[in-house]
Amino acid sequence: MTLFLGTYFSINKSCFNINKCLSNTILIFFKNMMQNKKHSLVKNKIVLNILLFLLLTSKPLFSHHKIYSPIVEEGRQSFEWRGHFDVDDRVEKNKAHHHVLETEYSWTDFWQSELEFHLSDKENTPMDWEKTEFQNQLQIFDYKNWAAALYFSYNVVSKSDSADEIEYKYLNEFYNDTFGFISNFIFEKEVGKTAEGSTTFSISNYLYMKDIFFDLSFGVLGFSEFGKISDTNTFGNQEHQYGFQFEYEFKLSDSEIELALGYLHGLTDASANHGLLWNFEYEFH
Repeated sequence: MTLFLGTYFSINKSCFNINKCLSNTILIFFKNMMQNKKHSLVKNKIVLNILLFLLLTSKPLFSHHKIYSPIVEEGRQSFEWRGHFDVDDRVEKNKAHHHVLETEYSWTDFWQSELEFHLSDKENTPMDWEKTEFQNQLQIFDYKNWAAALYFSYNVVSKSDSADEIEYKYLNEFYNDTFGFISNFIFEKEVGKTAEGSTTFSISNYLYMKDIFFDLSFGVLGFSEFGKISDTNTFGNQEHQYGFQFEYEFKLSDSEIELALGYLHGLTDASANHGLLWNFEYEFH
């Protein structure tokens, strides 16, 4: 199913009919379910219900700078602070910054839940509580060097005149003891009486190398927002930011601390010229 999604979205233009894509995904899921004995009956039912939900309800919101691994570790808990700071030659984009406070818990070896609080500071506005996100992630499979998951989020927007949002993703990762490559295929839409527009489509990728120096890892990453599926933006009006990131992990008693710093460069006029990323995560079991 992972290979199907990766190639289908990249080369087949008919995939921009989201219902057709998800219908084919369900067929591939059934085939994979019959062949993969690692799936439990309960797990299959949960994943299938989510696929059917996406198929029946697909119809924007904007994804944030996080690339999700599909791998779920049972009993894992964490607190996280991440964000970005934009540097741009336009007043409306320069010095804009966004902060996310997050907590997550893995209920089983395939189901993880997260709660996020988003704060943003843009032109002519003070620090504002933008939205609250309720997220769930279900890992579909985890082979020796290949894992995949489905992700769903409902976002409660703080402004009374703004629509709430839903976000659903397909998460994919290839990895070994040294390298890894993560891809997120992201669909976003507004919901409610004031909702506008159709589903938007984005892709984020992260290619990393572990422990290049002691516990320091390095990776290149990118975020591409193509706009509405029904009317894809021209390249200049799409948002594309690509750059690099350093990560450092260390143990603290029975816990683990992860620090990450990164830089993004905007490739289009719609993107901020430069972006600084950070992430601080405290993980425990």
